[in-house]
Amino acid sequence: MRLAVIGGGLAGLSAAIEAAKCGAEATLYDARESLGGRARTRVRDGFQLNEGAHALYVDGEAMAFLRELGCEPAGGVPAASGGIGIDGALAGPLPSGAWSLLRTPLLRGERVNFGRLFAKLARLDASDFAEMTVNAAVAELLGHGRASRLGHALFRLSTYGNDPGCASADAGIMQLKYALAGGVRYLDGGWQTIVDSLRTEAVAHGVIIEAGAKVNEVRSHDGGTELQVNGSTHAYQATILAPGSPRLAGQLLGPVAPATACWAASARPSTVASLDVGLGVEWGPGPTFALGIDEPLYLSVHAPVASLADAGQALVHVSRYQKPDETPDTERDRRACEELLDRVRPGWREDAVHVGFHRRLVAASDQPRAERGGLGGRPGPGVPGMTDVYVAGDWVGPEGLLADASIASGRAAARLAT
Repeated sequence: MRLAVIGGGLAGLSAAIEAAKCGAEATLYDARESLGGRARTRVRDGFQLNEGAHALYVDGEAMAFLRELGCEPAGGVPAASGGIGIDGALAGPLPSGAWSLLRTPLLRGERVNFGRLFAKLARLDASDFAEMTVNAAVAELLGHGRASRLGHALFRLSTYGNDPGCASADAGIMQLKYALAGGVRYLDGGWQTIVDSLRTEAVAHGVIIEAGAKVNEVRSHDGGTELQVNGSTHAYQATILAPGSPRLAGQLLGPVAPATACWAASARPSTVASLDVGLGVEWGPGPTFALGIDEPLYLSVHAPVASLADAGQALVHVSRYQKPDETPDTERDRRACEELLDRVRPGWREDAVHVGFHRRLVAASDQPRAERGGLGGRPGPGVPGMTDVYVAGDWVGPEGLLADASIASGRAAARLAT
């Protein structure tokens, strides 16, 4: 069969590879000349920069697929110990084991409560929390004191989201379990290495890649689909839409698929403001990880944990997790990121070789919602009322979150289509 994939990010590339492995003649279209979507890496002032802080969960769907292909990316694992939490004027070690749990002032009076959750986290069934918001889950598991504040911070960290009143807790619990088991990996050369590996695999499996080819519309009819590409019509037996967001998927299908209008209108993207700083010297003796507890902030040194800079240099990402409904304020977000970096690593401005700020990066184009039944309530890969059109992306299907959801849904869509 002839199959088209629209979108050259992780979802589209994995869908094209899986379809080709199932025997399809697959063609992948991407409007940009360079594939990768939000997984692309750029080089600035000698530093290899992802679009904000990226971490690959070692036990997740994405790593499993890459290992299956023989494409496991190299990188470094950030230290589980040595991180700090910041709660107003208070700062202390983040609990990563019994010793840090006992000595951190962040949990004064609630160490036992938090320790019990740590001990039973691996045994929790994330699906039991699918219809529970993060707010409700944290209250049930940790109450309303200091431990709950740290719990909220850990949910933000694991999901890249800051919507605790709407987001379902199953995704965050699943991510926390991944973090405790295999941890995360920062990738040598950035996430572009994944993109390049998947592109190589796609070509090796016979996928035709049409970069710089913008698909304007997808029409479904009896026996197949038609694509309008740069003014030309192309016919396929099936099409997988992986353009990066429910809004873009809806635009491609137009009014013929009412479900897509609902997807786009109800999407609540997870976004962050990101400060990227490359230092011309080593980081030094200070903490290499910091998590905001009273404020939705994150700081992590990604190089030299991963090879993203020259020897003797350091690369740090600082982020502020934005709420979907908050009023945008670029100055506030940048100031918050810089103040956290001032506190953790004084004098960074004098040592900075590269400083970049992104006022709004999309970490996830939608999030699992408690009111929809969590991960199991996400749409797709099939499109209601359309037998030859499928969707894939970080907002699709019951498996995984972020890159894991992209790759899992891409593979599932390909298997359904073929």
